[in-house]
Amino acid sequence: MGFFKSLRELKQISKEIEKTAPPVGQRLAEAQTKMANASQMMAAQTHAANAAMVAAASGVDMTATITGMRQVGTVNFDLMMEFDLTVMPSGLPPYPATVRQTINQMQMVQVRTGASVHVKVDPNNPSAVWLDAMTIR
Repeated sequence: MGFFKSLRELKQISKEIEKTAPPVGQRLAEAQTKMANASQMMAAQTHAANAAMVAAASGVDMTATITGMRQVGTVNFDLMMEFDLTVMPSGLPPYPATVRQTINQMQMVQVRTGASVHVKVDPNNPSAVWLDAMTIR
């Protein structure tokens, strides 16, 4: 008997929730908008990751200073970090860049604002920067 009473109460609760919820069409439209935004964000992250891979493989060696950093997620127990950098190309003025990449938790002990780091920059796309976390000093 208690089982059926619980089902009745659950049905009653669901009716109350449905009364105060926005119409189904509106909820569906909001869900589609959120999915479109998530797809755009993932496409932008993929594009940035591909650009960083090109820089890592064939980029020009430079140094940069970490001017800011924040954790934006985790990937397989590594921290996904976003770094604000001031890249210092030789013979040219310094310029700002933002890099998002994973960092091993053990390396995070060395990472701090103001640290100097080795980077590789794609000569065809100066905003494509790969940070070598092993060289933070």
